Amino acid sequence: MKLFDLHCDTLSELYRRKESPEENTCHVSFRRAFSRFEEYGQVTAVWSRHSLDGEENFRQFDEIVGYAAPMLVRENFTPILAVEGGKLLCGELRRLDYLRDRGVRILTPVWQGDCCIGGAFDTDHGLTPFGEETIRRCFALGIVPDLSHASDRLFWETAALAKACGGTIMASHSCSRAIFDHPRNLTDDMAKRIAGCGGVIGVSLVTEHLGATTLNKVCEHILHLADTVGEDAVCLGCDFDGTDSLPDGIGGIEDLPKLYAALSESRYSPAFADKVFYTNARNFAMSHLL
Repeated sequence: MKLFDLHCDTLSELYRRKESPEENTCHVSFRRAFSRFEEYGQVTAVWSRHSLDGEENFRQFDEIVGYAAPMLVRENFTPILAVEGGKLLCGELRRLDYLRDRGVRILTPVWQGDCCIGGAFDTDHGLTPFGEETIRRCFALGIVPDLSHASDRLFWETAALAKACGGTIMASHSCSRAIFDHPRNLTDDMAKRIAGCGGVIGVSLVTEHLGATTLNKVCEHILHLADTVGEDAVCLGCDFDGTDSLPDGIGGIEDLPKLYAALSESRYSPAFADKVFYTNARNFAMSHLL
């Protein structure tokens, strides 16, 4: 079995806890991952903490990457670096170039509330003028905007820029609003727009966004999105180490085969579970991130 997950916060947690990727108290460790998966790809995000100002988050980005990134070189493992929350840019576009040079390939522009880029899901605010510059620069640099935390307005404004610039957008850890009405989730039209420009959707395991604590509910979100956008655009974006609210029976990465089994029994072909767990995200990464 193989896994390619589009979102975790483990890198930041390893730094905070001063632990190793090999074995730790986080949701994800190499030992547990490779006890279940023969190949493993992971988008790991450096989170701009809401409690810190932008300057402190920018300084901490270097500390986090410097601490953990050298440990992430391992056979059969593909790491991809992301930044979650754009407040660390502090209104300076040159910092985006710096992040790109440091290996960042995905930017979640907003996380909660407002920042220099625009408004998150808990606001009705769109992109600021600086935010529009940032998104355009992302497309120029080959950084994919991740709209999982975006307000509806910011989502559609960014989608319009993607169309104008010939860029790609994604949602690395989101569920379906048609299945559970939560502002962090995607409407069907949003999901279609992401898939229509070559993007992918990683389904989150956060129970507040799923609307229930069962693995069957996770499958329901996955299957609805596959019905809506096709089975090649749906992936996993578990949000491990970014939440304490996981479905029943999922304590960490080692328990994901339970979800694989549940998905394999769905009305889609058995190969669909392989697409969701690995192939779709790997193909997207090869085309847009690596």
